[in-house]
Amino acid sequence: MKNDRLFQILYLLLEKGTMTAPELSRALEVSVRTIYRDIDALSLAGVPVYATQGKNGGVSLLPNYSFDKALLSDEEQNQILYAIQSLRAVDQPVDALLRKLGGLFQKQNTSWIEVDFSRWGMASTDSVKFERLKSALIGRRALEIVYCSTSGETNRRVILPIKLIFKDKSWYLYAYCRMQEDYRLFKVSRIVEMTTLGERFDALPSEIPPLEQSIYAQPAMQPMRLLFSSAVAFRVYDEFERSAIEQQADGSLLVRVSMSRDHWVESYLLSFGTELSVLEPDDLRAQLAAYAKAIWAQHET
Repeated sequence: MKNDRLFQILYLLLEKGTMTAPELSRALEVSVRTIYRDIDALSLAGVPVYATQGKNGGVSLLPNYSFDKALLSDEEQNQILYAIQSLRAVDQPVDALLRKLGGLFQKQNTSWIEVDFSRWGMASTDSVKFERLKSALIGRRALEIVYCSTSGETNRRVILPIKLIFKDKSWYLYAYCRMQEDYRLFKVSRIVEMTTLGERFDALPSEIPPLEQSIYAQPAMQPMRLLFSSAVAFRVYDEFERSAIEQQADGSLLVRVSMSRDHWVESYLLSFGTELSVLEPDDLRAQLAAYAKAIWAQHET
């Protein structure tokens, strides 16, 4: 207990610079006499701690003192702080730990980046979902979910969660699906309902296949030429590789890209409305025109 308190004193002094003995006693919930004994113990251990009297006095460390951190380079220290900062993305309380490590590493700014993977306006909902997923993953608990697939079909299934993956601006849950009797990737935002079951699993039904090989195998791709107006340039630069974009004299953007021909791609392209002209292929152009006419007919008054 005493050693832990000595480290806490060291953390506080590294963070605050100077603290009075009464301030330290209140922070650590011990007597002022105990604080003075701890200061003596730190001094005997070689820590350059000293006390000054007077109005602005208090307990301090010699300027520029920090823990011996020769095993960690400056870049490695920043990587550790970034990794801890990233824990905020799944609603983990890390402020106290960041302050302590910031003091140990003599970093004045530990908030140089903020990582938040939750959707705009959906932070509380996403946090609850992530907390449940985290508990199931760590506790190796089976989940019963209601999932909406890309075809629009919603079904209930039992899965054995393996890991959370963030890829291409979205969170996915990699799990063994008992309905499919295989490993599947579930987009977290499409999990409509989720219940943690009492069942705990220690082993999976079969060996986990390489993720890239089993999940991210690309379907047949078709080359396309797309012309976007300058009004949606912000989306074009957000959503396409820079090397695929060619700015035209009038400010429009020509994009050469290969995409799979499925319902999602059609809906995605239609989301640009009249700011997009499909130049090639001709059958996709005709298909989108027919789709747009059907939408118009459905909403005609």
